[in-house]
Order: sequence, then C-alpha cells, then structure tokens
Amino acid sequence: MSNAVPNWHTNVFFGLHFDLHANEHDTELGAETTHKHIRAELQKVNPDWVQYDCKGHPGYTGYPTKVGTPSPGIVGDALKIWSKVAHDMGLPIVVHYSGTWDGVQWKQHPEWARRKTDGTPYGGEGWNPHSMAADSPYDAEILVPQLKEVIDWYDIDGCWVDGECWAAEPDWSDWTRKRFVEEMRKENPAFPEASGFHQPGDPYWDAYMAFNRKRFEAYITRYANALHAHKSTFAVCSNWAYTVRMPDEISVPLDYLSGDFTWAFGLDSAALEAKFMDSRGLPWDLMAWGFTTSGQMNRAKWTTKSFAHLATEGALVAANGGAFQIYDTPVRNGRLVEWHMDVFAQVGKFMRARQTVCQGTQSAPHVALLHSQSHFYANNHPENTVSVYNEGVPVRTLTGALALLLDNHYHTDVMNEETLQRRMDEYPVIVVAEQTHLPQSLKDALLAWVKRGGKLLLTGSHIVRDYGEVLGVTAAGEPGEERVYVPADGGAVPVSGYWQRVNTSGAKALAPLLKTQEPKRGETGHPAATIKKVGKGSIAAIYGPVSTVYADYRYPRIRSFVGTVLKTLTGTMPVEIDAPPYVQLTVRQRPETGQLIVHLLNTATTNPLSPVNPFVEDVPVVGPITVRVQCPARPVSVKLAPENKGLSWKWSQGVLTATIAGLHIHTALVIDTKAAQQTRKARTKAATE
Repeated sequence: MSNAVPNWHTNVFFGLHFDLHANEHDTELGAETTHKHIRAELQKVNPDWVQYDCKGHPGYTGYPTKVGTPSPGIVGDALKIWSKVAHDMGLPIVVHYSGTWDGVQWKQHPEWARRKTDGTPYGGEGWNPHSMAADSPYDAEILVPQLKEVIDWYDIDGCWVDGECWAAEPDWSDWTRKRFVEEMRKENPAFPEASGFHQPGDPYWDAYMAFNRKRFEAYITRYANALHAHKSTFAVCSNWAYTVRMPDEISVPLDYLSGDFTWAFGLDSAALEAKFMDSRGLPWDLMAWGFTTSGQMNRAKWTTKSFAHLATEGALVAANGGAFQIYDTPVRNGRLVEWHMDVFAQVGKFMRARQTVCQGTQSAPHVALLHSQSHFYANNHPENTVSVYNEGVPVRTLTGALALLLDNHYHTDVMNEETLQRRMDEYPVIVVAEQTHLPQSLKDALLAWVKRGGKLLLTGSHIVRDYGEVLGVTAAGEPGEERVYVPADGGAVPVSGYWQRVNTSGAKALAPLLKTQEPKRGETGHPAATIKKVGKGSIAAIYGPVSTVYADYRYPRIRSFVGTVLKTLTGTMPVEIDAPPYVQLTVRQRPETGQLIVHLLNTATTNPLSPVNPFVEDVPVVGPITVRVQCPARPVSVKLAPENKGLSWKWSQGVLTATIAGLHIHTALVIDTKAAQQTRKARTKAATE
C-alpha cells in the first residue's frame, strides 16, 4: 500500500545520510555549514539523494522550529542550506526525524508516554527510548506540524522517521489500555479491565500485543496520510517498518522501506533484510553505518570504515535489488569531514560501475525461505524489551537458516506467509526452518505444493507433531534437550538443543543422530535427517535446531551436514558455483529482456576479524570460481561486469560453464540468450514506432 503519485525513490541507487541528534548541550549547530562546502563535498560523492538532520531522539530540532523545541545551540539554519544545495543539484532531500522516540516531549508531556504494567513510563536517563503512546496527541501536535513546517519552509521531499517500530515498547498507558478494553467489550461486555493481558501466559496477552502493533500501524497511517495530503510527492518512510522485525502484510501508506543495519559484523543482518525487503513490493534501501566500533556502542570511539568494508556492504545490498546509502555524522558545527567524503566517493564510483547490472532487476526464484509472522509473534516475547517488534530468537533462527543456505551456495529469497502462498509455485525448493504455530492453511498449501513436485526442507523438534505421518517417521517419545552430534566430513559436530528422536516408517534415513563424536560407535539408533517422496515431490526433515545453532556457531561440519541433506533433496539447481563458502551467490533477472545476472560477492577479509576488531581492511582475491548455469540454448553473450576480464566459458548439452579467474569484492556474470536478444530488439522496435 503506497502513495499513488510517482515515487522518486523508485529511481535512486546510492545515497548519503547525515544526522546529529541535536540536544540541549549543543552550542554551534550550523556555525560552519556553508553552501560552498556542502556542495563541494556532495559533488565528490555524486549521490542520488541525501538525508539530513531535523530532529533526533533527544527531541530537540536542529532547525528553528516554531512548533516544538529547537536546540539552544542553533547558530545557523543548516537544514535551510542543505535543502538549497540539494535543490540546486537536482537531488531529493529527506529529513531524519525521530518519531516514536522523543525525549523532550517525554518530559514536557509525560501523559503522552508509553507506560509499563505498573503505570510508570518507559525511559529515563541516558540512551533509553522515551517513546510516545501510539494514540496520544504526539503525532497531531508535534510530528505532523513539524514535518509540514519543513515542507513549507524548505520544500523537503521526504522523511526517514527513526526511533519507530524498534522503539515502540509494549504500552499500558490509558491511551492503549482503555482502547483495548473498549474493543474487547464490543464482543464480551464482561471483559475484565484490570487483569488478563499483563504478562506472557495471561489469557489475553497475545491479543494485547497484537493490539499494540495495530495501534502502531494506525499511528503511521495518520501521519503518512496527513503528509501526503500536504505534499502529494512527499515520500514517507518509517525506519525498519515491514522489515524482518515487522513481517506483517503491509497495510499503511508508506512509499519505501529502509533500515540501518548494525555497524559491526553487519553482513548477516544486511543479507537477511535485503532478501526479505526485496519480497515486499515497495522500493527499498539499506543504510550502512559509515563507521564502526568494537564491543558496545561507544560514541567516543567510532572509526570510519574502509573502502573495502563499505563496498562489500554496498555490493550485497545492490546485488539483491536495493538502493544503498551510507550514514555519517558531521562535526557538531555542521562541517562534513572531508576525508570521510573521499572514502565515500571511492565507494560511490564502485557502486556506479555496478548500477546497470543491479538496479531494476528481479530475483530468480530458486529457494524460498519462510519468515512466518505467526511463528515470529508467538515466539517473540517483548516483555522487558524496547519493542513489540523485538527481534529475539525467531530472527536468530532465521539468520542461521539463511546463512546455511548462502554458505552452501543456494540463491535464496525470504518471504512471509502471504507472499509465500502467492508465489509458491514459482519455486522448486522451500525451506521452513524451526517455524512453529504455522496456520493450518499454510501447512496444507505446502503439502499440496510438494505433491505437485515441490521439494521441502523442514527442520526442528516439532515437525513430527506438525506434519505427522507424511514425513514417513514416528516419534520415539517427546522432544527433549540433548547434547548430540551429527556426522559430516568424516567426523561429527555438536548440534545440541531440543531434538525429536524418530523411527522411520517409510522415510529414508540420511544421517544418524549421534550421542558421541565417533560416527561409527556413537549412533543413537535414530536418524538425524530423513527424506521421503510425497506425490511428485519430496520432503527432507532434520529433527533438531540446526538453524538456531548455526546462527551462533558457524561450525563447518554443521554447514556440510545440512549441505548434504539439501543436495539430496534439491538435486541440480538452476545455477551452481564451485567456490569457498564465503562467496555469496545471488541470481537476478530482467523478465522484460530475458537477461540472467549471476552476482558473486566475496565476504572474506585479509585481516582476521574478532570481537575487538570488526574493521575490514581489505578483501583478498579468490579464484578461480566455476559457475554452472542450466541454459537450454547456447548463449549469445556471456560477460563479466563491470570489468569483462578473466572470464572463459563453454556451453555443452544445456549447461553453461563459466570460469572466473579471480574475484575481489563483487562481480556479475551477465548472460544473454538469443531469446533475450530478440526480446530487446522487439522492445526497441516497439518504442521507436
């Protein structure tokens, strides 16, 4: 659901973000912000759009608002200068604006604050979310008037609203609690007001958490509608809305999706979010922090990332179809740090060289990984956390599942329940990794898809209970927490946790479950994994928490064990590569032309990373890499982009085999077939006529 007018974000590819989170201690905001300096630095980098500071989490604006509370340290109107520079350069300008989280309003209007079950407000001293209740007057009296103000004063093109779903604590303020009671009493006049929805296990806990989420969506809808009515081309984004932490179907009028992934060891987060956001049907981008630190967030010890670090993150995002932006902080007086901009300019050139093979492409359907919102919310307990959209264990499990697929070189898309059901027949392989509480309709649809020829991998100790005899096994007792091993690569590896021991009754055992590290002597008598033909398709099953464990322990033998199960299930895939596990495969296509693009991303580093050193100094060249593509007819053209060097290829009996001599950070194998060439010619002819 989006604004109906043309959306400028559809056409952007590379951007820059700057915020300051103005506060009461500032003394020099805008003092050295000049048109000449800002333009010169932006021209170095050549972004498609820019985002600049407006109001941060402390709640003070960095511009001289007449609605709320400006920082006392405003010396010059930096936002005015930034908007003038952006307009002069023909760039959309977006404001960074802290939404749900507002420290000033938390102090000035404590009656607007979200509250705990005991009635005390969330928040306090330090870097704690001071969040506003979704149905309080905050958006009507502060957020919307301030954003209308910057539209009118500076002709701003959009807002990137920060401190949103990830700062939306479960709320027991009157704004939410009383409304919930009113809603419940429509169906049950005797619904109790004082009990039943205050802690996990209470009879209405799940309903109350769902109601909190519903009210958050209503809050976004109100302000998005108001801003669109004020300026129809204004693009509204709520940071992290409808991403992995919010897998609901999109129901609010946002124009694009975005999020800033973690500053250290961010590739896992970026890959998962990119794979999921690409399935959502809206333009999207991901933001890399331009700086990093080890350990906990320490604002005094940030260091700017290297070119290689940022280029790797940018290539991952772009290869999956998204726009990429880099976040940096100016000096408090408004100057941009020139050497930072020099680094970003290098990254910009790297990204531009890849724009034509990344932008506007669609994922080729190979493997679909389910991100079930039913599972997510049933297992994502937000008590004592900062958000009803807390990531928690379900995201950790999903991270491990995606890593197992990517490390075994399976091109994978991530999607929620509705998207999977809509697109199920496009995919030859689906993975459901430790996902509980699935709707019966989805389980039925998956089984029907398997019978039509689909290949399904299920993992987890619950799957015998959920899928029954179709797996071809029977439960040997109840699931239990065990210290167990699985065999791989001539040895064994621990995958401890909750396992369901099973006996086969029609399924083929793929690997034994072990009680010791000795594969020949440690068998429990029960399989760790099985496979069974069902109709025209097959179901492979692993009866323990391999994805959850792999999220925390990237042991090579866990990867090999799951890889063997996958290979038995899937057989030959449309695209396969021979490369180290740290080379990620992403396959994109242009349906309008028939062009296939195979992206290879090298996630290795020349320097060893550790908890005290997340800094990537460079990426080593790896190779040779072999790519095999199922290709019925001999391609017309096979090239590497952006540099067509170090490639040899041959085609025989429906298989294209390409050898790439060396991969530094990223390359794309671009395959044109005769059909693709004819399609392009026909489109060109139609356009000229």
